[in-house]
Amino acid sequence: MDDLVEFVFFDLSLAERFEKFCESRGVTVTLIAGETYSGEPEFTISMPEALDEALTQEIGDEYDEVLFGDQAAMIEGNDENGAVADACGVQVQLHSGQFTTVAIHPEIMNKILSVLSVSELQTFLSQVAEDIENPKKGSVCARKDLPTI
Repeated sequence: MDDLVEFVFFDLSLAERFEKFCESRGVTVTLIAGETYSGEPEFTISMPEALDEALTQEIGDEYDEVLFGDQAAMIEGNDENGAVADACGVQVQLHSGQFTTVAIHPEIMNKILSVLSVSELQTFLSQVAEDIENPKKGSVCARKDLPTI
């Protein structure tokens, strides 16, 4: 069985919109309805993990737009200070090609997103994952392959 990557939504219309977006790109997805631990509706879109890099990036960008834009605006309790949520995270692709979601407390996420874009945060976490998966010796200033922006 192929590994799957999952995208979680808390609104059916947004999940269905994301599902249509993926299918319009030729990606077969599965939409599963469930509940969070607190009994709130939850909708998971699953798709094969083995997609080409450009398509993976396009799908990830669309998910970020829906999650941090439309869905955040719909969460009850949102105010001028940002979204109120129990949990949030950022998906990162590891060197192996496998995806993992880094859980981040919502208050910390709001602080991070006040100075970084979602794309910048993902790039940062990908670099952290890279350096953990492939440890480097010596000082940072001696490296020849420093990250760029």
